Amino acid sequence: MLPPSTVNHTAPYALALAIVFVHTLPYGCGGLTRFRSGDTMASGRYGPQDWIVAALVALAEGGIDAVRIEKLARRLNTSKGSFYWHFTDRPALLAAVLDFWEAEGTNLVIHSADTLEHPAERMLAVVDIALLATEKGADVARTEAALRAWAAEEPVVAQRIARVDERRVAYLAEILALMGYDGAAAKLLGTGIYLALMGMYDARRYAPMLADDRAFRALVEIIVSSAPQL
Repeated sequence: MLPPSTVNHTAPYALALAIVFVHTLPYGCGGLTRFRSGDTMASGRYGPQDWIVAALVALAEGGIDAVRIEKLARRLNTSKGSFYWHFTDRPALLAAVLDFWEAEGTNLVIHSADTLEHPAERMLAVVDIALLATEKGADVARTEAALRAWAAEEPVVAQRIARVDERRVAYLAEILALMGYDGAAAKLLGTGIYLALMGMYDARRYAPMLADDRAFRALVEIIVSSAPQL
């Protein structure tokens, strides 16, 4: 096991800042989605990303019933015509919201963390990103809760979220395996870390005095420092 001083603890913070910067770019950079950055505000219209982000914020604030075209148009101070330039109907927007959530909250995080050489740095980078309070103006904890409440009503959404959860846990387990944990232990610890994160999100909403990011980060750092091959 390497001493803690051999792990570059500044790299995760640099990566987190880099990802925040990337997230400020128009949605679609990096080939993650079908949307083009040039679509935003084209010819005076709002682009698809504007509608998706507005829908995500509305979802976080009021649940799936708050995601209505008329309400989003008022939020954006525009007409519904801009919406229909990009989406055929509300279900198409909701599908795009799920695509956006998965791309930004999972695909991009994994892709960016994989640029770091040391698995410990990858784990700490993922933790720093996961603990961000907001993403594009949407409260992260409330967004996760609203998505899961929506999933309780819609089996297709539930399947999509289950797939994302599985991929997130699998990635954590993959990092832990690279640190020397055997397959079963890596899966168990990866699941535990993810459950702790979901608990942190719930605490932010219902028990903010307990929602201490340092406690969650300390838990992960103990697991990292105890790795057989750190």
